[in-house]
Amino acid sequence: MLTLASWNVDPNRVWWVRLSDSGSGISAEVYLTQADAEAQTSLQASGESTGYGTGVEITLTNDSGATEPVSIFQEAYDWHLLASGAAADPVQYYEVREFVTLDDISDPIYRNEDLITSRTTAEIDAHTHATLSKDLELGSHIPTLEPGDIVQVTSTRRGKTELLQVMEHRITGTASDGGEMSLTSSLTAYGYLQLKR
Repeated sequence: MLTLASWNVDPNRVWWVRLSDSGSGISAEVYLTQADAEAQTSLQASGESTGYGTGVEITLTNDSGATEPVSIFQEAYDWHLLASGAAADPVQYYEVREFVTLDDISDPIYRNEDLITSRTTAEIDAHTHATLSKDLELGSHIPTLEPGDIVQVTSTRRGKTELLQVMEHRITGTASDGGEMSLTSSLTAYGYLQLKR
């Protein structure tokens, strides 16, 4: 069966590709719509592999009447399409989607001053704070404790109270001679220390 393994076509838009057996290799024709591909009208570009096999390279040539001439999307590759197939395989049609569907970078969301400030602050914080990991053994089991929760730990010996974020919650069960189960929790929690110059 003729298959389309990869594509490297610019402009980055929806394309329709018609693959067929040319008699000596795999023929590829590129169209803007499915209807054009099936009727073989409004051809944009075409090309042919030098043989059959898996992942054979096809370089496209623009049709003289193309309204959307194609070029290579990634210059690191010198092919437009990679196809696979054998002689006498029936014609196949493939819809090629955009590589990404994100809005263009000119979208106003990327120029919002509040978002820029928030992102900048987050980057600065990520590089100016140290993470202190602590392992805590609890005397009982707290089933509602989840990773991400904030816990307050107080040390009466050091006279210090700190807030930590739970990263791991491990539950240990111990069976008594009477068959009763005793559950305890142990935590790995992170504290964050601001670094100062």
